[in-house]
Amino acid sequence: MSEGGRLRKRKSRPAGPDRGRTRIASILCVILVASAGLLVVSGDASAGASARSVTLRVMTFNIFYGGDELDLTSLNYCTRPEGCQETLAQVVETIRTSGADVVGIQEGVMNAGRIAERLGWYASERMQIISRHPLLDPPGGNGIYVFVELLPGRVAALANVHLPADPYGPYEAQAGATLEDILALEEGLRLPEVQDQIRVLPRLAAQGIPVFLTGDFNSPSLLDWTEAVAAARADVPYPVAWPVSVALAEAGFRDSFRDAHPDPLARPGFTWTPGSPEGIRSEVHDRIDWVLAAGTSSTIRSELVGESAYADVDIAVDPWPSDHRGLVSTFDVTPAAMPVLVSVSSRRLELGDALDVRFHAPGRSGERIGILPAGGTAASAVAFLPTGGAVDGTLSFDTTGLPPRAYEAALLAKDGRVLARIPFWLYAAGTPTTVTTSRTVYAQGEPIEVSWANAPGMKWDWLGLYEAGANDGSPIATTCFSGYCGNGHYLLYEYTDASIEGTASFTASSAPGYATWPLRPGVYEVRLLLDDGYRSVASSIPFKIVQG
Repeated sequence: MSEGGRLRKRKSRPAGPDRGRTRIASILCVILVASAGLLVVSGDASAGASARSVTLRVMTFNIFYGGDELDLTSLNYCTRPEGCQETLAQVVETIRTSGADVVGIQEGVMNAGRIAERLGWYASERMQIISRHPLLDPPGGNGIYVFVELLPGRVAALANVHLPADPYGPYEAQAGATLEDILALEEGLRLPEVQDQIRVLPRLAAQGIPVFLTGDFNSPSLLDWTEAVAAARADVPYPVAWPVSVALAEAGFRDSFRDAHPDPLARPGFTWTPGSPEGIRSEVHDRIDWVLAAGTSSTIRSELVGESAYADVDIAVDPWPSDHRGLVSTFDVTPAAMPVLVSVSSRRLELGDALDVRFHAPGRSGERIGILPAGGTAASAVAFLPTGGAVDGTLSFDTTGLPPRAYEAALLAKDGRVLARIPFWLYAAGTPTTVTTSRTVYAQGEPIEVSWANAPGMKWDWLGLYEAGANDGSPIATTCFSGYCGNGHYLLYEYTDASIEGTASFTASSAPGYATWPLRPGVYEVRLLLDDGYRSVASSIPFKIVQG
């Protein structure tokens, strides 16, 4: 939560290509082998059947910088370049012990897929969500939500966030900030970070799709800083209607922990902190990790997961492997019929890789999956496979011989209309990740435009601006999975929004590291770093900033 003595971008803020495996539960399965690929067709078990409810356990868990950077012996930062693997193993054991079905992970730092693999689960590293049920990255999800298939052809939507940590509102209040100061801080820093979720997710709930939002919100709840709590706790100087929780409540989200435990004095449910290298001497303990729900579900119970020494813990795990406690909430859920969609197994492939395309279609004669150049129509398709009139299934395309470029997988009607489409990128084998600046010389104060390609596309991939050749002396980036990897002294940063290809600009609005805008004249470079960590995968050529 707090960035403490180590300068981090945020405590915290799906991986490249999602590595979740595609398993399809089906009643009827027909396998057709074609020269272009393999077709697995499933009958839609939900068609014509009334919806039934299922029990779903949803967990939120901030695992502390990848889950391998806390030393369980010293309870300080891990000093090994490869990370503390015994701590990561304890993170996996914590999830297993919790009985969770789906988990929104914060601070996954490249390890969400590894955790899912050890559990035998699916993973969306673009979203840092793992699940024992299949996950689908749908058109329109855009890194805001994914679908989890709870029954064949029936889904719920999952979203996961990690809001900025510093400045932290409860610390500011304890230090004497006024209520007006606190509200201004939250409205300027954290509230903008949930606007996409507020804009998109209630629409899904209105369509009958159950929605769950997990996260480390780095903010208390309006349900916790009440007048009664302020009268009882010295570290709560006044009641606060915290803007993020107010906005989400007004958008229709229910706080599952307070559904199950409405009295914040009887069950405070503190998730920050069981102890942290980033804690402060006079710590303000609070409940900042939430599982929220909207739409067709009801809360059955909500349980705190943490160390046995904390009396409020329902599910104890020792030794505890993180600086946050986890929360797992159990819901009675009525999943919705899956909308018409296509979803690809990976957003980034190399020539010759198999591309698996999951579809949910109207199930009419003549429907096909086409591979189109980005923005193209059925007439421009470079490959087709028929769905065979199936409602639900997966088609596998061989990408050998396709020109490397940006593509879309599209579900096409018999007359060529595009019913659904989703992008992916195909690169020649060995193509490196690249970062380029628009110019080699900039006047001081001019925006610095940066482009990247073939990026992993993880949840919190970021661009760091550095003095050319700067190295902070920590282990080399290509072998380092813990610590700063030589990349700790960043001057400014921007997130890539998990894009495989894209552009961003360094300007006065860029987030500061060890410098502020405008940068002084000198020679600089931009590095692409992975998933809120410090492992760099590409760097621009040096460029100059000159006076005037």
